[in-house]
Amino acid sequence: IPGEEANMTISELLDKWMATIHSHLSSKTEKGDLLDYPRILGIGTHGDELQGELKQSVIDRFNTLYSDKAFAELLDDILVVDNTTAGSNGDDEDPGFGRVRDNIRQFALEKLVVKTPVSWVLFRKIIHMFAEESKNVITFSEAKAIAISCNIKPEDIHKVLMFYHDLGVILYYSHIKGLKDKVILSPNWFVES
Repeated sequence: IPGEEANMTISELLDKWMATIHSHLSSKTEKGDLLDYPRILGIGTHGDELQGELKQSVIDRFNTLYSDKAFAELLDDILVVDNTTAGSNGDDEDPGFGRVRDNIRQFALEKLVVKTPVSWVLFRKIIHMFAEESKNVITFSEAKAIAISCNIKPEDIHKVLMFYHDLGVILYYSHIKGLKDKVILSPNWFVES
């Protein structure tokens, strides 16, 4: 902000950043439990400059600084890594990078998998066939007919279209006057047109 001074320590900046993530992204299940995501991996670099117990004391200090904060439940792991070894994937690489990769891999396999009804998958396959036949746009009525033929309930059609819109499979803008009756089956075609 012009004219505003920001004299914050790194610790204060991290505190603000994590509090922002917590306030905007943390959600509870229907039972009131915290969702498994988002999660924060605290990764400090320049671990090569910290020897022995000093590295662990930095991690312990970080844990102590943030243990009483509301966002503490989002902190999944705290690492201090030797960033000069990143990417070597051998014995020379800091083992912390393997932990980071494992965390990301586990998250991708467990949390990014979206359970989709078979009828929705069938709908996607059919609209994909239309797109392959250079049918780049269909009307909402045509999309509705396809959805109903796939045993999708009429009240779920908007959800299906928004689901595939959010994934980037189609473009569906029910709130834009000139596009609300159109379903664009080929987003690349639309962008390039």
